[in-house]
Amino acid sequence: MKYTHMALLVTATLLASGCDKIKEFLPPDLPPAPVVKEAKWLDQNWSQADRHWFHHATQGTSTFPIPYSWFVALEQPEITIFSAAPLLRDETYLSRFGFIPSPKATPGLAAADSNRWGQKAGEVNPDMLPVGFARTPGYDDPATGRKLPDQVGLTCAACHTGHLEYKGVSLRFDGGTAPVDFGKFQTVLGLSLAYTKYLPFRFGRFADRVLGPNHTADQKAELKAQLDALIVAGEVLSKKMKELPGADAAEGFARLDALTRIGNAVFVNALVGAKDAPGFDPWQNFARISAPVKFPHTWNTSWFDWVQYDASIMQPMVRNAGEALGVAAKINLTNPGRELYASSVQVGNIHDMEEMLAGSDPLRKVPGPDGQEVPQGFNGLLAPTWPAKEFGAIDPARRDEGRKLYRDLCQGCHLPPVNDPDKEFWSDKYWTELPQATGKYLKVTQVPISFVGTDPGQAEILQTRTVTVPPYVAIDYKDPCAPPSADAAQPVTTTSFAAALGYTVQRATETWYLNNKVPPERQEEMNGNRANCLQAKAVYKARPLDGIWAVPPFLHNGSVPTLHDLLLPAAQRPKSFCLGGREYDPKKLGYEASCATGTTVVDTTVAGSLNTGHEFKDGPKGNGVIGRALSEAERMALLEYLKSL
Repeated sequence: MKYTHMALLVTATLLASGCDKIKEFLPPDLPPAPVVKEAKWLDQNWSQADRHWFHHATQGTSTFPIPYSWFVALEQPEITIFSAAPLLRDETYLSRFGFIPSPKATPGLAAADSNRWGQKAGEVNPDMLPVGFARTPGYDDPATGRKLPDQVGLTCAACHTGHLEYKGVSLRFDGGTAPVDFGKFQTVLGLSLAYTKYLPFRFGRFADRVLGPNHTADQKAELKAQLDALIVAGEVLSKKMKELPGADAAEGFARLDALTRIGNAVFVNALVGAKDAPGFDPWQNFARISAPVKFPHTWNTSWFDWVQYDASIMQPMVRNAGEALGVAAKINLTNPGRELYASSVQVGNIHDMEEMLAGSDPLRKVPGPDGQEVPQGFNGLLAPTWPAKEFGAIDPARRDEGRKLYRDLCQGCHLPPVNDPDKEFWSDKYWTELPQATGKYLKVTQVPISFVGTDPGQAEILQTRTVTVPPYVAIDYKDPCAPPSADAAQPVTTTSFAAALGYTVQRATETWYLNNKVPPERQEEMNGNRANCLQAKAVYKARPLDGIWAVPPFLHNGSVPTLHDLLLPAAQRPKSFCLGGREYDPKKLGYEASCATGTTVVDTTVAGSLNTGHEFKDGPKGNGVIGRALSEAERMALLEYLKSL
């Protein structure tokens, strides 16, 4: 059937349902699925069993607001008449959104064996969902007590697992920037539900998959009522969003305004239906998407003194549990008749994930090649090394020239190279002690935005956003890193977003510790032996550059497609380019950012996506200029050195 005929059919069906904007019910354009002749996972010091568990272990999230059994039963929003549409979870289809296919059985693990978490080989990912999708076993809703079926949600691996394509080879690595478009996927999920309701025969197939072929008429009717109620709720939410002022900034492939979305999830969605709070409206806390950032890479991060692009969070548990709440782990902030701050967050799994990322103390002394004791270095998740077989060998002479340029131009902010033979990176001057912590942590450079000149949008979120909560969840956050005050802080119902989020996440983890009888000393260990300190400054942190070649696009907001472009003056960088293709350019070190069908246009003239700053240009330093102008030969030498990090 031709597409025009299919469009007429869906138009007629949807008109019968009262829908007046037919174009909203046609699926968005997607890039074609990449042609992958070979897929390779780069060595990063993780076993295959550890990697597979990390990709699918639940953090307690319900990112997609349907039961797990529904998700695996849905069909793609494709018009078919005489046959079923392919399943939504088809790995080739989901790869068009940027997701990485993942096997059912753990590679290298015999069916009769278990991983170190007690799971058999086929239990980690039984329905072959992509990397970063997890099944959360059913539990009681913390706010209502209602028994929920198994849920489906994202884990940190969904946003922080990278892959680059080159001449048919897919190079995959953990902790990288995920080139995914969650917005388009959410749209398609909603369309799949709508098509299930409105298109002939589709609901019957859906019911057979969810309930089994021998289900009763009553079971089918109940399932239909649940689907109808979900769609009505979605329509109400969509209408509410359209009534709110302003418009969202574009996110798209590889970019998301994570901080704003977390705030909306916790202080809007999780507060809808608040009881015993007359006059309270959670929608007053809603903020439009304004500052998309690229998904950051995560190797070494566990050992930074401050994390997030704006160096705003110190404690790993608050960072990670906050991320879980941001992708819709459930928390009770609405019903004071039940345990407040009880949540579905899987704190134990989150701690295990952080331990896998971190490894043991990198400063611990071990015998070196010459018998002298040296720091053992990072030993959790390591940065991937340059794949010379696929991308070509590194030129030694040009690399050595670039090493000198790095020392002169980059090291002042990004610190000495992690893997440099002189071991300067591991000297005491770059490591510091932290509150409630044992050992030392890497002192990342906090660069004022007034100096580096990059887009200020992300840092402004914590500096400017406030939220309001009902009186029974009044915020009582006391910053352990702040100077002592003579006046005791009083709980407040309106405060900064930073304080509100830090306090709420802390209470959620404390509640989990209490309910799971975790002793205080173990709590400190699971918190990373660091206090829940927060800050909101007009700064961005400059992290070490090991593995930087692997994580395009560049700058914190992903507004530059290649490292070569980043070394140009801002006026010479692409004014616009597209994300969504994953073909790598091993010369410029970044994406071949062509604008194929379904890709996302990044307009770097728009606030939130500015590609200004971090410039090598002659003239006084500051206001975006960080170093002198480079010749093309110097740029290429520096790129050659960055390949080696």
